[in-house]
Amino acid sequence: MRVLSPIWTLWSSTLLLSPTAALQRPLRTRELDAAFDWTAIVPTHDLQYHPCYDTFQCARLQVPLDWTKHSNTTTNNNTAHAAIAIVTLPATVPPTDPAYAGPILINPGGPGGSGTEMALGIAAIIQSLVDVPGVRHYDILGFDPRGVALTTPSASCYASQFDRAADGMRADGMPSVLEGLGLKMKFEMARGVAGLCAQATAAAGAAGEASVFRYMSTASVARDMLEIVERVHALHKGNGTVGGKACGGGGKPKLQYLGFSYGSLLGNTFASMFPDRIGRIVVDGIVDGADYVAGTWQKNIDDGEAAIDIFYRTCFDAGSACVLRQSTDTSFSDIRVRVDALLRSLRTSPVSAIHNNRAPMITSYLVSETIRTALYTPIATYESLSRKLAGALAGNFTLMLSDDTVVRFSHPTDVCTEEKPNTSPPKSYNFADEASTGIICSDSQASAGTRDLAWAASTVGRVTNQSSTIGEAWSKVPLACAEWPFTPPYAFKGPFGSPAPKNGSDAAPLLILSTRTDHATPLANAFALSRLHGGSAVVVQESVGHCALMASVSLCTYGIVREYFHTGKVPANGTVCEAECAPAIPYKACPGLPA
Repeated sequence: MRVLSPIWTLWSSTLLLSPTAALQRPLRTRELDAAFDWTAIVPTHDLQYHPCYDTFQCARLQVPLDWTKHSNTTTNNNTAHAAIAIVTLPATVPPTDPAYAGPILINPGGPGGSGTEMALGIAAIIQSLVDVPGVRHYDILGFDPRGVALTTPSASCYASQFDRAADGMRADGMPSVLEGLGLKMKFEMARGVAGLCAQATAAAGAAGEASVFRYMSTASVARDMLEIVERVHALHKGNGTVGGKACGGGGKPKLQYLGFSYGSLLGNTFASMFPDRIGRIVVDGIVDGADYVAGTWQKNIDDGEAAIDIFYRTCFDAGSACVLRQSTDTSFSDIRVRVDALLRSLRTSPVSAIHNNRAPMITSYLVSETIRTALYTPIATYESLSRKLAGALAGNFTLMLSDDTVVRFSHPTDVCTEEKPNTSPPKSYNFADEASTGIICSDSQASAGTRDLAWAASTVGRVTNQSSTIGEAWSKVPLACAEWPFTPPYAFKGPFGSPAPKNGSDAAPLLILSTRTDHATPLANAFALSRLHGGSAVVVQESVGHCALMASVSLCTYGIVREYFHTGKVPANGTVCEAECAPAIPYKACPGLPA
């Protein structure tokens, strides 16, 4: 079996509410026209694939912006539509082969992560994980949710990248939200961006153009997924090429899906809205659906401090190999005390630094965000985090400021005069913050109540009480919803859940994965989700980090996932899988295993 390669470490940092730079990097560094001209594809109601990127197939599927007014994509063709960008790695057998098993849709999380970019990066790895040679062979289909990346209309609020960068750098340098002035400034900044998005929406309407912000709900994306499944099935059926083992081949086509972090919320939403269309759904790194749609943010970073303690313990156990440890330390708690003191000092007394011909402000937010980001992929980041924190304690913030997964627009070339997307699809994805905000805030708009300054203070207090170290960094996510103006007409507020599949059904119960210690989506969420979906099972991987398949290598986990896609079988609820690798200082690569 092919083992997951280090490319997974890139995507693990882009999961739930992750660093913007990591989300932007793939599309920003690839010249779109040199690789494939997306503007040449005319969006269509039916799925029309075009050869692209050597071994892939690309499409732009037209779907209604407002699903409340449509039962399918073929009605009211003159009304506003979105064009969903799709990149598919075809199965290694043709659809006429009895072993052809249909598409597995993938989502990298975010929200705001690009599924097309994920497919281009790791579809072959996923395919090798799930295929059973000669028995089941899958297409791997990545798509960009509405507003995201190559899907249009784009969720962009700024007229230029320069304007976006100027506001982003200003927001990152503001005083701590744990202080009264800092909270007020961050609230007003978020309120201003919401107004900017409303202004852009109004301008699009005045120009007779569609805007996506009124329709950026997870429910709409779930409905788009159902349409993708229908269109793939229609394409192969129309060509007489539906294989004998394709999921749902004997009746309504069903969803096969692998979703990470926010992608777990998307899978949960689909299963709850369309329980009769569940085929195989694997979700990894579980977001609590009820908490998310309520906008309460009470069930994300509960295990944050436990994850941080594992880092400090690893550093202490490494002895002199960890530059953050001092010779007088008697336990990992001594290391924590120094870092906590730095955070407290910077909350009230920010300092300046010189970096890349700029003089950025060093705030407690920078340190909090540096730690939060590193916790996604501990194997890859523990050593570098120890060096960043050691430098910061010595007054040297160069390593922190050089990390573009933490510092937005950390390089001068990031701040360019690129205009608002002027091609369809756009040539670069520099609006990931707006896309993420649009999805998160729209999903909770109907339930969150008035999101005023009092709400902001309550939210920050609640989040920082969950984790004193990363709570400040995490608070930027809910605070982005300050006075958000859009309520989507097509939304899902629950209840979440689905019945166990009936005997003889070609459906399967959900397979739910989690690491033991995840700072962004705690293990408790996985078991809570399992209680809502009949027959589902949780697999606990003994590792630290965000998402089991991302955090480490586990042949046990891989085997369960492959068996599940093959037969629909789930293991006993609470099954524990050991990981092959653990984080270490100095860095120790997680070795590749023989095929």
